Amino acid sequence: MSHFWFNTIWYLLLGVTTVIQVVYTLYLSENRCRTFAFYLTLVGLPLYFETFILIFLDAYVYYPMIIRSPSLDPFNDVLVGNLFSQTAVAASALLLAVRQKPFSWNVVAAFLYCVVEEFFKALGIYSQHWWKTWMTFIGLLLMFVITKWMYSRLVQGLRTIYCYGYIIFGMFPVCTVLFLWGVLDLSGLMRFKATLLSNPKISRYGLYLVFFTISYPIMVWGYFRQHWIWKAAVFTVVGAIIYLGYVCHLLIFREGWFIPISILMILWIYVSVWILDSLYREQF
Repeated sequence: MSHFWFNTIWYLLLGVTTVIQVVYTLYLSENRCRTFAFYLTLVGLPLYFETFILIFLDAYVYYPMIIRSPSLDPFNDVLVGNLFSQTAVAASALLLAVRQKPFSWNVVAAFLYCVVEEFFKALGIYSQHWWKTWMTFIGLLLMFVITKWMYSRLVQGLRTIYCYGYIIFGMFPVCTVLFLWGVLDLSGLMRFKATLLSNPKISRYGLYLVFFTISYPIMVWGYFRQHWIWKAAVFTVVGAIIYLGYVCHLLIFREGWFIPISILMILWIYVSVWILDSLYREQF
């Protein structure tokens, strides 16, 4: 219980501010479905960046103390903390872009996040390795500018190649975080091999990166093909990627679960594309 009041509560409060920002932005938005889809894209945008600096470059560590099961990799708890951080940042970026706030608001928002970062450091629920808070400030300013540009492109109407990119970014929270990690990995139904490289963390999440970097663009491309042959071909290719990972022992399935989980993975990746495409197209 002490961990909850000293660690977890602050991350939950950050989560509450995230929900408030998203709900407020959706309430004021002229097209709520499109705005929510854009939020998912914005969540994926920093998470791709975070994959490198948090996992591969060991920039910092979060201590939310939410996932504490001895049967699970302790790094899962770090990932939970990262999700609280990045969903909050994406919510602020969304609000600033949709409300078309001036650059001075970007500076204020970035500064406030730096204050929160220093506060979390002082509490001992977050620590930096080589990363510095001034880097967060610059990174947030850059993200807020990029977000406003992306939103203006969205309002004007996306060309096909941009549409693909927005959906692929949005698939990170919908597919990678929610399903591959949140359901399959944490339940032990399917995990990526942690012993391919000497560093288990880099091995495991490096395979994550390879998998969705290859399979997501393929599925998005196939989704927008009109002829069913192309869709069937894409399903086959993604299925072959999963099977190759299985026979090479890069994807570790719980015994007896390979076929149903493989089918579910393919369907979920496809459904993720459908969800995002539908939200971007829907008018509400």
